[in-house]
Amino acid sequence: MQQVSITKCVAGALVSALALSALIGCAVGSNEADVGESDLTTLPSEAGTGDENSVVLPPSTKPKEEQTAPDAGEVDAGGGGGGGGGTDAGAGTDAGADAGGGGGGGGGGVACASPNVCTGATDLGSVSGDTGADVKTAQGSGSQWFKVRVTENDSSVFGLSLLAKAELTSPPGTNFDLFLYLPGGSSGQECSAVSKSSTNAGADSASLEWGEGSISNGASDDRTVTVEVRWVSGTCSPSAKWSLTVRGDTP
Repeated sequence: MQQVSITKCVAGALVSALALSALIGCAVGSNEADVGESDLTTLPSEAGTGDENSVVLPPSTKPKEEQTAPDAGEVDAGGGGGGGGGTDAGAGTDAGADAGGGGGGGGGGVACASPNVCTGATDLGSVSGDTGADVKTAQGSGSQWFKVRVTENDSSVFGLSLLAKAELTSPPGTNFDLFLYLPGGSSGQECSAVSKSSTNAGADSASLEWGEGSISNGASDDRTVTVEVRWVSGTCSPSAKWSLTVRGDTP
């Protein structure tokens, strides 16, 4: 009786084991085609390579330190060259121009500029170039143009040349130079070609001589002499004046 019970128990265990195997087989499936590729392609490990909606970033070619922070040297160079450098260069240029204007303004600016031009020269009148030694004078504190008519008054048969002399004295601390212009004919005024000049510091003088020789030429030798007082250096002050004297018939 006991022998039969043991046999039945072993047989039942075998049946149970076979039944369990059958259940497992039904749960997993016995068709290899059904379990193959279609199921594996849905696994996360394989889906990444075939997913059309995924974005794959290419590996960076820059070193690690360049990926984490911008190059400070490049930023500084760009900012300095475009902003600081350009502005400073412009300021330097502007400073140089201002310095030149300041130098001209302090010494030869508006206070030293001539109030007229050659063709609008101040008329000093006339002096005889061969008799009497007439004198004309003027004063000023800046550059200026003058004109004086030098006339021929001797009518003897013996010729006399005409003479004119200009003298200029500059004030202390400022220097003016003297320029004389003589036209080629009895009419007209010369404003370009300098006939005589004096560029001394302090006192200047220049003389002109033209006209007849030892015998009268029978023509008028009258001339309009242009006198230019030209500022050179120093401060032009209304209270510090130069003095100009024009003498006729004086060598």
